[in-house]
Amino acid sequence: MTAQSPALELRDIRKRYNTPGGVIDALAGMTLTAEQHKIHAFLGPNGAGKSTSLEMTVGLRTPDSGIVRTLGLDPRTARDELSRRVAIQPQEAKVFQYLRVGELLDLWSSFYDHPRPADEILDSLELAKYVERQVTKLSGGTLQRLNVALAMVSDPELLILDEPSTGLDPRARERLWSVLGSWRDRGTTIVLSTHSMEEATALADSVFIVDRGKCVSSGTPKELIASFAGGPAVVFRLSGDLSEENASRLRSLGELTVNPDRSAALKTARTDEALALLSQTPGCYDLSIRQPTLGDAYLAATGTELTAATTPEED
Repeated sequence: MTAQSPALELRDIRKRYNTPGGVIDALAGMTLTAEQHKIHAFLGPNGAGKSTSLEMTVGLRTPDSGIVRTLGLDPRTARDELSRRVAIQPQEAKVFQYLRVGELLDLWSSFYDHPRPADEILDSLELAKYVERQVTKLSGGTLQRLNVALAMVSDPELLILDEPSTGLDPRARERLWSVLGSWRDRGTTIVLSTHSMEEATALADSVFIVDRGKCVSSGTPKELIASFAGGPAVVFRLSGDLSEENASRLRSLGELTVNPDRSAALKTARTDEALALLSQTPGCYDLSIRQPTLGDAYLAATGTELTAATTPEED
């Protein structure tokens, strides 16, 4: 297909599963378009529909209804061509656990006519020191990096990664982000799922907010923040009740919120004036400026907070 075809196009995708606990609508009208030569993040909690969507783009799952196109092709009828152009790292990839890391990379390389040099990939992901180690002896975080490396071996046009930084310590995570950024810069399109606000903010050119089987909004991190979270806020605490007179003065500068625990926020672009006024207002302390985040945008777009508890593993 032409270079103008989107990397991914999902139109009103629906997928329902019958389980012992009842019917689950995994996808309830998922619609989005991801352009080529960018890093796109599917942002949402477990169960939101991220993995199901990504697996459909390579034909691992079939929608009940709707249209899926990957690089302009139908994954149900063009799997052979897509297998040469697209690589996916599933969330729970299973590999030959008794092979050594180097043996596994060599095996994967043999499947393709023009593989990316295995040594280059191992070095970039800091896996070279594990070449002689059996896969079964790897920590969870190192195995995760190996799964990403295996997806990279084919040197794909489109690289799809499902929660690629799960289990990585901060240093390994930042290294992975750097490698993915360099692949994007040389023309590879990367689509990844994540529940990490930090990852989506630091890495993605565009973010698809996924909630309850739908893409509820999309844009660059800055666009989403501006659209849903607005501008900065001055946050502070109160030692007692705020008089109506003082509250009125603060509201003249912006949107005032006082919480039951006596924490408060004044959303305003006039932060210098707000700080000056609050410093003169009795009972106000711990003043600071808080810039809006992608987490604020996610909360505004979905009505829920997205939290991720991870336990990095090290060798």
